Amino acid sequence: MVNIKKISQTFPTKREANLWALEMELAKGEGKELAHRTTTFADFFENWIYLVKVNDVKETTFQNYVRTSGTIRNLFQDIQLKHLNDIVVQKKVDEYAKTHSRKTTHEVLLKIKTSLRDAYARGYITNDFARLVKTRGENPPKRNKALSITDFKKLRNYVLQHPEDEFNVLVLLALETGMRRGELLAIRSESLYEYGIEVRHSISPTSGDTSLKTQNAKRDVSINKEVYELIRKIPVKENGFIFSFGGFKQSEQLAELLTELDIKKNDVSRIKRYACIILVCTRY
Repeated sequence: MVNIKKISQTFPTKREANLWALEMELAKGEGKELAHRTTTFADFFENWIYLVKVNDVKETTFQNYVRTSGTIRNLFQDIQLKHLNDIVVQKKVDEYAKTHSRKTTHEVLLKIKTSLRDAYARGYITNDFARLVKTRGENPPKRNKALSITDFKKLRNYVLQHPEDEFNVLVLLALETGMRRGELLAIRSESLYEYGIEVRHSISPTSGDTSLKTQNAKRDVSINKEVYELIRKIPVKENGFIFSFGGFKQSEQLAELLTELDIKKNDVSRIKRYACIILVCTRY
């Protein structure tokens, strides 16, 4: 026997009841699954990422969606799908933007919009209003600034002269190649060839997925003989990688090294690329 969930409501007059019934029939004719409209948006989003997005994206991206799910639950709480419109969503996005950068807010909004479009396509909401919601808020001043040429040379000379510390070789290699932290940590002995490195994998602190960020990230980078010989001297770890993961605290280690060398960190607390020391730093 099929269990059919019905929606009912009481009205003070027969006329109002008839109007409501007509509205329900019209919505049903448009293919709207009205029974699902009482689901909260937070519940819908969570179910959506585990049933739909889990098969569409990489593991690292999926974990990003999972983290966003917590954000959405805090923002929308018990608001049901049937109560959503562009004004409601815009207010919640603006609320989030008060304590987050415009970039972070935009990333969250993109996920919200994608889920709302899916909800509309499945008939859980009656209007495709996602396009009306905008990212607002201010971009905070950049916290990370490039080092001067003088400080860059000071750092490079120091790590080059103290290769006994594995971390110094890691920094040196980053400065020489511009490789990302995850790409550096993913180097194995078979990744090396004479005066070059095959970049094919990346290590993430939040996932076991070792694939590169994009297909275009697959490349070979050249290194000089001196740097090549320094890397070859580092013992390969039991897990097969050359560099220790170090609890993924390389940003803190770098900050300590800059302090030791009396190089101003310019409030660099989190660094995505070691190469950004000479370029423009971005958050990790």
